[in-house]
Amino acid sequence: MMLGLFAASLPANASIPSAKPGQLIKGSLDTVYYYGTDEKRYVFPTERTYKSWYGEDWSGVVTIPDTDLMSIPLGGNVTYRPGVKLLKITTDPKVYAVAAGGTLRWIATEQIAIDLYGADWAKNVDDLPDPFYINYRQGSHITDKSDFNPSGEKSVATAIWKDKGLAEPTN
Repeated sequence: MMLGLFAASLPANASIPSAKPGQLIKGSLDTVYYYGTDEKRYVFPTERTYKSWYGEDWSGVVTIPDTDLMSIPLGGNVTYRPGVKLLKITTDPKVYAVAAGGTLRWIATEQIAIDLYGADWAKNVDDLPDPFYINYRQGSHITDKSDFNPSGEKSVATAIWKDKGLAEPTN
């Protein structure tokens, strides 16, 4: 109870000397966050979400004191990087491409998935746990291969701040 009162009483825009906007941060636990220029932290809900942005590279994650971490309000979850992976909700058989801003676009046929992601497209599908589905919005269906360009989506979403519509970090 005391811990919750302490965190709630901190100013929303408190300066965090141990972290700078644009960094990947974590406290003493393994949860990794993106620290946005809006001075909020965005959690990577799964390791696969993190890897869609940074692959196997964890070297950019900065450990900060838990007190500093707790003083940064949560801003939401990071969504998969657009154009990188296909997603399937665990309780829904549809396969979705990820577009900008966490937009899911249902791929109407297997042939379109092949056209967009190659013959091994199914190896590029990650299961998205149902609780994280709410972090995404529905976009228009992909009914033709010309409706979606995975490499174009990926090239636009080069950073989380861009995908979240935040200001560019000045680090």
